[in-house]
Amino acid sequence: MSQEFHDALIRSKRQSWIFILCFTLLLGGFVASLLLAWSDGAMTRSTQNGWKDFAHGAPMRALAEDLRQTPLANWLGRKQRELGWLALDDLGPRVSAGCPGWLFLNDELTVHPDGAHQAEARARIVQEIHHDLRTRGSQLLVVLVPDKSRVEAAHGCALPRSPRLEARYEDWKNRLDAAGIPWVDLLPVLTQVHQNTGAAFDRSDTHWNIDGARAAADATARELKNLGFAPATPIHFKIDTGTPQARWGDLVRLAGLEQLPESWRPAPDTVPLVNITSQAPDAAELGADALFGDSQDSRVTLAGTSFSRNAHFADFLAAALNAEVGNLARDGGGFARSMRDVLEQEQRASQPTPWVIWEIPERMLQEPLTAEEESLRRLLKTGATAPVPTM
Repeated sequence: MSQEFHDALIRSKRQSWIFILCFTLLLGGFVASLLLAWSDGAMTRSTQNGWKDFAHGAPMRALAEDLRQTPLANWLGRKQRELGWLALDDLGPRVSAGCPGWLFLNDELTVHPDGAHQAEARARIVQEIHHDLRTRGSQLLVVLVPDKSRVEAAHGCALPRSPRLEARYEDWKNRLDAAGIPWVDLLPVLTQVHQNTGAAFDRSDTHWNIDGARAAADATARELKNLGFAPATPIHFKIDTGTPQARWGDLVRLAGLEQLPESWRPAPDTVPLVNITSQAPDAAELGADALFGDSQDSRVTLAGTSFSRNAHFADFLAAALNAEVGNLARDGGGFARSMRDVLEQEQRASQPTPWVIWEIPERMLQEPLTAEEESLRRLLKTGATAPVPTM
């Protein structure tokens, strides 16, 4: 046996053992991760599905979804996304890049095959809720938030936004008008902010920036006042703005890059620190309601999504209304969850909330209906006090 052959054989054996060791460690880590996830109750899809629909592969699909959430799978997925970004500028399946420094959520860019039908179904739900609240003595105001990729189209560059999405916002406006539902058109408002300041949304975030949130809140307050809102005892708010600081938005997290060193991540936004505090009303403004508590006619409830919880939108809204706003919006609440909270609260309350604002992002209008929305309709059927008119 030649020395070269002997050395190659030794090297091959060494590489094989290294491969076997790495595979064993990876397999052991995977098993440990799976057992840990199972003990923590994280295997929810597999547990709920069991062996149901076995012939069509439902148990394996449920298991695959659960396995993706195990600690090891999360770690490997995060490392893959980080390497993809560092090597190829790849942002993963949920985020797309526009012009340099600008990130966009792919959910906005998705064309749903049955989108028009889903939008019609949601319009019907909004009409039912409007009727239900009106029967109870409440006024609904819908706030429609246009897509970031629509408002910031100038920063999209080669962003692949389908022409089929262009009519989505206008169609929804027409449905609300046809049903007689008051609503706030934020597209011209945010477009004006974009023209005046260069952007109405943060570059690295799904949501509007401080300027966009404040303009949206002012427009919402104007519409609510046009509907007859007036606080019995005006509350004044002080708005202080501090030094801008770097902040990475939720799109960096959705791309799986939030744990990279700061210099390796996409560029952050520069966001001013804002502090909004309420002040005691002047003595001259105190009416009879101040002796017995504020009038029931000036209570405002805000339902919605993370838009209502970002960039101080709810605080700016309270300041523009000179009234407290009960914010029931939810991060990740989708179209229905926050409004379900409002309806459940109204059904328990001895007196109705006279003003309900519902903030809805455009991108959610054509998404497939969820179990949350079906449960919302069931809640309406059990709690409504009068039949719903046909649309």
